[in-house]
Amino acid sequence: TVVYLYNQGLSGTIPPQLGDISQLVYLSLYSNSISGTIPAETSKLSQLGGLYLGRNSISGTIPPETSKLSQLEHLGLGSNAISGIIPPEQTSKLKYLDLSDNDISGTVPS
Repeated sequence: TVVYLYNQGLSGTIPPQLGDISQLVYLSLYSNSISGTIPAETSKLSQLGGLYLGRNSISGTIPPETSKLSQLEHLGLGSNAISGIIPPEQTSKLKYLDLSDNDISGTVPS
């Protein structure tokens, strides 16, 4: 299952109910006007391999719960207002990571 809503003028927040789409493999809400935080419920997306939320107005931190996404290989969160650290467990399977133009602190885990 793929949700690809690139540059569609979307606004508002990411609904926690998104975590109920159990077969979601790819989610792109890139380049919209989405605000708020990344819901912890995204950690229920056990099949998710690609998550692209870049070029929005998302704030808060990267939820530590997202480290439960065992299939996640692509994470694009660039150009938002995300702060804090990269959860150390987050990067174990990643092949692509974009956190540019945020307020990330600390080091990039190996």
